[in-house]
Amino acid sequence: MSKPTTTIKPTNGKPKGPVDPTVVAAENIIAEVAADQVKPVLNIIPEPVAEVKPEPVKKEMTMLEKILKIENLQLVIEKRAKLVQTRGELDRFQTSSNDFNCSMRLNDSDGNVFTTSFTPGIKKVIDFLRTSFDASISEVEDKINF
Repeated sequence: MSKPTTTIKPTNGKPKGPVDPTVVAAENIIAEVAADQVKPVLNIIPEPVAEVKPEPVKKEMTMLEKILKIENLQLVIEKRAKLVQTRGELDRFQTSSNDFNCSMRLNDSDGNVFTTSFTPGIKKVIDFLRTSFDASISEVEDKINF
C-alpha cells in the first residue's frame, strides 16, 4: 500500500481563480462587526485609601498640672471680668453733640497733664477704646479652653 502524496504549494494568500463579490462583501461586513464589538479597555484607577491615623492618646494630667491649669484659667477669667467691667463703664459715659459738658484728662509718667473738652475728639477716643476693649475681650476668651 502506498500513500498518495500531495504536495502543498506555498501561496501568497490570494485565492486562485475568480473572486465572488458576495464573499468579499460578507468578509468586509464580518470585519466591520468585529471591529465594532471590540470594547475599549477601561482604565480603572482605584481611589486613594484614606490613611487612618490613630487618635493621639490624651495624656492624663497630673494633679499639679490640673491645679496650674485652673490657676491660669482663674487669672484669665479675672482679666476678662476686669475688661468687661471697664468696657461697661465706657458704655455708660455720656457725651452730647457739641456741648462742652465732658472733659478728658490724660496724665503721663513724667507728670505732664493734657486736658480737653473737645467733644468730637473725646467721642473718637471713646470709640477707639471700645474697639480695643472688644478685641482684648475676644483674645482673652480665646485663651479660655479646657
